[in-house]
Amino acid sequence: MQSFHQYVYAQLSTPRKDDILQRAAQRISLWKQNKLCSRYYIRFWSSVVEAGDGETFKAKVLNASRRRSIGMMQNTPFSFLMRERR
Repeated sequence: MQSFHQYVYAQLSTPRKDDILQRAAQRISLWKQNKLCSRYYIRFWSSVVEAGDGETFKAKVLNASRRRSIGMMQNTPFSFLMRERR
């Protein structure tokens, strides 16, 4: 999951950034509306996506403690990018 999120981080430095963040925000909205995951994950990922920059992503996701990052990465709103990594 770390490798995948490094890919996400790299994509946030491309012209696709706004589209990627919009799709992630839509995924978080779906979680919220349908109560699909803990509010903790919703708050965490909302703060990352709303910040709208790669450096916040890096600080909160890639540079987080191993314990915290594993849980966050397993509940990622960026999973739609996984198809690109095959």
